[in-house]
Amino acid sequence: MGKKVYIEVYGCTLNRADAATIKTVVLNNGYEIVDTPNDADVIILNTCIVRYDTEVRMIKRLNSLSKLGKKIIVAGCMARVLPANIRRVCPQSILMAPQSIHRVIEAIEAPPQSVILDDFKSFYVMPKVVEGVKASIPVAEGCIDECSFCVVKLARPYLRSAPIEKVVSTVREVLSMGAVEIEITAQDLSVYGVDLYGAYMLPKLLQSILEINSEDFILRLGQLNPRHIVGYLDDLINILRDPRVYKHLHIPIQSGSNMVLKAMNRGHDVELFLDIVKELRNKIEGIHIATDIIVGHPSEDEKAFLDSVKLISENYIDRVHIARFSPRPYTKSALMPQVPDTTKKLRSSYIEKVYEAVALELNREYIGSIAKVWITEVDSSRGKAIGRLYNYRPVVLDQGIEVLGKRGYAIILDVTFYDLRGSLQKTL
Repeated sequence: MGKKVYIEVYGCTLNRADAATIKTVVLNNGYEIVDTPNDADVIILNTCIVRYDTEVRMIKRLNSLSKLGKKIIVAGCMARVLPANIRRVCPQSILMAPQSIHRVIEAIEAPPQSVILDDFKSFYVMPKVVEGVKASIPVAEGCIDECSFCVVKLARPYLRSAPIEKVVSTVREVLSMGAVEIEITAQDLSVYGVDLYGAYMLPKLLQSILEINSEDFILRLGQLNPRHIVGYLDDLINILRDPRVYKHLHIPIQSGSNMVLKAMNRGHDVELFLDIVKELRNKIEGIHIATDIIVGHPSEDEKAFLDSVKLISENYIDRVHIARFSPRPYTKSALMPQVPDTTKKLRSSYIEKVYEAVALELNREYIGSIAKVWITEVDSSRGKAIGRLYNYRPVVLDQGIEVLGKRGYAIILDVTFYDLRGSLQKTL
């Protein structure tokens, strides 16, 4: 067996963090990571099936890769939830469930058609990979909710948290490897620790990380379910006041209609979400709030849809990830009366335009200002460095890779609805 492995990943931040874990194990065992599938002896495809169009994309990609004649390992949610779909396209593939990524070497050495499955009892290998100056640390997988639309629940059905000391040790290690931005991620970060400690432990985890005696890093927090963070919101606000934490929270609401939220079995209402947003904005100046909206979920009528539009426009939500509802196999939402596809397309197009107008208006307030930025990325297509403000707003800079990892001051000259555009004046 050759020693060259190609890894391709799709989907959420947890999937990307899982890919980093796979890479960690592969490198620790003497294998080489290559940049193209043509150069590889083994291809690992880490899949996502959160929506139907994503599933179709995965199948097309798998079909294309299978023609290369390489050993293929299919990891991620599709491997556990839709294995038959994989086998139809790539019969010789090796399936590796999300909980089995620590066994990737076993998968690499396994014969064709093998299946690598594990139980859900413990949290295994932590990734120790720095991409540029960023590291993603998955501190838990699974959740404790039962959203009607969610197929990921079938792939990752139980909450599994990593012990606090293990996370802190991993953060220390990636910092020693040159990481500047640390993303603390999970399927639902808000319930971190409930399985291990019997209580919400996210504040304790973050406090433990921030006890690391260094000012040369900044934390970005992953998505948080509103119904859980309300129980420790004051503690979370205190953590957000630390200069080493982006003033940015991703709090998915999914709909602006309580009727639809009930059909989704979200466990919270619109009022709770808005109360949280109000409290955060009162206590943390300039905080950037991101949320998710699903358009066209069963039971969404015209009024319910307009409630989502109003939520965005009247409350000036900074960032909105909009998804058109896609019925997924084995979910309760798939069994409900469906909103017509044409209606979903019209609604999603409309709400996207509303969101873009709101975001553009919010970003325009930064034109002419001088802002401190953490420079943590480079847009390879443009060769431009990307900095982040204290609240995680992206700034496309007039510098390149030479300033990666530095802090500096930039003047904001222009904006789009998606980002700010600026000129770097000084590095620190």
